[in-house]
This record gives sequence, structure tokens and C-alpha cells, in this order.
Amino acid sequence: MSFPNDKPDFVLTEVPPTSGPLTPAIDVGRDGVKWRQISGFVEVKPHVREGPNATKSTSLYVLCMFIYGDKFSLGWYDRRGVIISDDYDILQNLDILVSVILQLTTHMTAYDIGHDRSARLLEGHSYYQFGYPSFLVSTGAAGDTCLWKTEGPPIWYSLSLLGRGTATWRAVLAENKPGKKRIKSPLPGVAEFSLGDDVCIPLGRETNARVTVGTLRSLILNDDAGVPDYPVLHRLALETVGRPLWDADTTKDFILGSLAALKGHQGLVEQGILHRDMSPGNIFVGDPDCTEGWEGFVADLELASVAQPETQSVVSLHTLSPVAGQLNTRSVFLEETVPSSSEAPGAEITGTALFMAEELLSMMLLPDKKEIRPAQSKREVHHDLESFILVLFYSIMKRGLERRLWNKNPDEESQIRELYRTLFGGHTIRLIQQGRCCFFDARNPPVYLLDVLDSPTEQLLYGCWRLVEIQRSSNFFINELTAEVDQRMQWKSGSEERKVITYEQLYNIYDVVTSKLPGVH
Repeated sequence: MSFPNDKPDFVLTEVPPTSGPLTPAIDVGRDGVKWRQISGFVEVKPHVREGPNATKSTSLYVLCMFIYGDKFSLGWYDRRGVIISDDYDILQNLDILVSVILQLTTHMTAYDIGHDRSARLLEGHSYYQFGYPSFLVSTGAAGDTCLWKTEGPPIWYSLSLLGRGTATWRAVLAENKPGKKRIKSPLPGVAEFSLGDDVCIPLGRETNARVTVGTLRSLILNDDAGVPDYPVLHRLALETVGRPLWDADTTKDFILGSLAALKGHQGLVEQGILHRDMSPGNIFVGDPDCTEGWEGFVADLELASVAQPETQSVVSLHTLSPVAGQLNTRSVFLEETVPSSSEAPGAEITGTALFMAEELLSMMLLPDKKEIRPAQSKREVHHDLESFILVLFYSIMKRGLERRLWNKNPDEESQIRELYRTLFGGHTIRLIQQGRCCFFDARNPPVYLLDVLDSPTEQLLYGCWRLVEIQRSSNFFINELTAEVDQRMQWKSGSEERKVITYEQLYNIYDVVTSKLPGVH
């Protein structure tokens, strides 16, 4: 449901071997083709002005080939940016067009198109099989022989092209080998790390070349663009076993799991660590037989920051030390692109935009960020707590829609599905903001969502909705001029202390909710 409603005009897809003729009657999104089988897209536009090289292009697609009017071009998209070729005339350059299509559909391998060279399909698996295929992956670093086997589709993956691009997978060790590196988490509700390293592949004479965007481009493109800092592919294996929030078996599991993760977040803050990326891929429900305090947990701390009075800096959570013993054979596997620079990020805005606090989104849209006051640019706990609440709403709606909990009333289900798309389907900062404004509006609370939930979930989400609505209403940028108007009209002054979300407020809501759960004291 995260994909846009618009479908590409043509797709390049892997199909099973067949002795009969292939049919072009394939419809993406139906039973014919799954998204994982598509390796490329072709988008056709009737007018040249709709091409990517137009002065005022009206649309942009993540594609490898564009056709617009009598012109065509190629686009290369990765986490370093976008490269668009020159315009070519279809008739005058027909030989180039034919050559390009042959390359894309016949000659280029999956690795040429952009498949991860440090991962390979498990023997006997393919993209066109009914179930999601498994992959063998490793960090590929010198001396690292651990192979991980993924199970099923990704638990979560970032939709941002130019962001960190985190993907989270279920994984097991392909072979039972002793662990060499590990971080032990002393905090309940915080994932324990097993392994972590930059991903490496053989490249030329170098056995272990770090996988950067520049590395992958150099295999195909003669790209000498002067970008000094390439993103690096990094993998982490978590020893703590869990499931995403929307996979919680019961309401009780969901509530206790999210509460344990919240306590884990607070435990980190008390040690001076602010997470900075509360998103669905970083909050988990624990195993059914987990010990007390581990009903849920937070993960993905590789880019966490130290919260200090005046500055913020990176905590190097993957400074690993050797330990003896065996690794847990079941793990959660994280992979992401991270900056190769060791400089502290400072006060720049990081995180997953769909779940980023409103105040941070607003700062991203300011025309001149140099005018942001220090108090506005500082990343604080209430920003993470707002993101945590957004994840709760996302998970509840996703869980209900996937399990068809509202299928007895098609109008009701359609309304919630539309709300889900509005709130969590925005592909620009502006659209994300617009979806939030519609949802967190004191004049129009989401009664139609709350009324279809069970009582504990309704209480939890209502309380959380109120906290975000109040915090958003205190986020207006107040200056001397607006404060003067407030004073004359005897409205609340903008100089009053802001009403921000706190742990205490959230725990009070959870106290009300858990008192209604069976077997919880």
C-alpha cells in the first residue's frame, strides 16, 4: 500500500522459463506480476515537455528509461543522486534505442541493473516463485565468513531514495559459527547487537572493497562527479528476536510490547543517547516467551546521538569487542547506507520523514535555514516521542487492514484505508504535512477510526492523539509582533512554556490502558 496508485506503462520483469510464447497481457498489482519480480520501468509520455530534461518537468519517476514524444533518455537513480542522459531522437537515433532495449532486457545481468553484489539468491530460489525468495548475505569483510539466510520479505524498508535507506530482514545464520563480535545491551527494551560492519566485495585487485555508491557506479559508469563523501552499505545483526508491531498476535501483546520499547527509549535517553529515528523498522514486539521487560524493544542505534546541553555528537555503538560462545541462530538483520565521514552530524535533521515530528518537518521547508533559532533546531526527546506515537497509529491501521478486521463494513474499511494513505502515503514533505494537518485537527478528531477499535486500543490512541494535537498547537513560531497581538487580544501568550510530550504523560495513558488488560497488574 506504500506504492503510488499510478502504475508504470511498461515493466522489465523476470518470468519463469517457458517453451510457449510470452504474453504481453501483464498487469502490475494483480496476480500476474509481483513487485519483487520487476527490475526496471518504462514510462511513456505524449509530449516532450513532460520529459525529465524539460525546464519545468511536471513529474518524476524512479525509472531507467523515459520516452516522451519523439524523444527518449535514460535515468540513473541511487543514493548519491540522479543522472539523466541527454535527449535522443527516436527516429534519428533508432540504433541507440534498439541497443538500449537489448542491453536492459537481454544483455545486462541483475548485478548490472543494480542488484546487491554481496547478496545472492539461495540455491533453488527465484524471483518468480510463489513465496518470497531467500538470500544469502554477509558483510564480506576480511576474515568474516558468516553467511546469513533471510526469511521472507523485508520487515521494513525505507521509501526515501536519498535517505539512509534502511532495510530490516528476518534472518538466521546459514552455518552455526562462533560469534567474534558483539555488543551487549544492559538495558531492557533495547536490542542486543551481534555483528556489525561495512559491506565489502571483491573489486579489481582489491579483495575487500567497501561497498559505496561510488563503487557501484564505477562498475558501469565513468562517473567522476565531485562528491567527496559516498554513502557506505553497512549491516548489523541483532541477537534479540522480535516482530514488527503490526505482527503482534493480540492487543495485549501490542500494548505491552510498545510500552517496553518506550521504556527502552527512555533508558537510552537517561544514558545520554537520543535515538533520532523512531520509525516502524526500529520498534519491535518481543517473542511470546520473552522475559519481563523485553515484551518489546527499540533497535537501529548505529546513528544514535549523545544529547548534551549545547551539542550533539555520534555515539559509536559499533565499536565491537571479541566474545566467546555461540550466536543466537535467529536474528533480525539491518542494512543501511551511512555517511562515510566520521564527523558528528550536529543539529541537522535526520530520521524517517513519514514519522518525523511536525516541528522538524516545518524546519525542512523553511526557505532560509540560517534564520532558525537554536532552540528550534535542537533535537529533543519530545520529537522522538511524537514519532513513537505516529508509529503506533501506523501499526494499528496496517495491522487492521492486513488482517481485514473491518471487512464486514466495506465503507468503513475504505474510509480507514484512505486515512492510512493520507497519513502515511505522502512522498513529499509538503504532502506529509498536509496529511498530518487533516488528522491532528482538534475540530475534527478521527472518531471513525477510534470507534472501530477495541477499548484498550481506542484509549491508547485517543490519549496519544491528544498529546500530539496539543504539542502541534504549541509549535507555532512566535515572535515579538505576534506576541503583541496575543497580548492585546488577551489570548494565550506565545511566551508561555510549551506543552510538549513527556514520558510521564505517555506512561499515564498506558496506566489507564493496561489496567483494563487481563492478567496485567
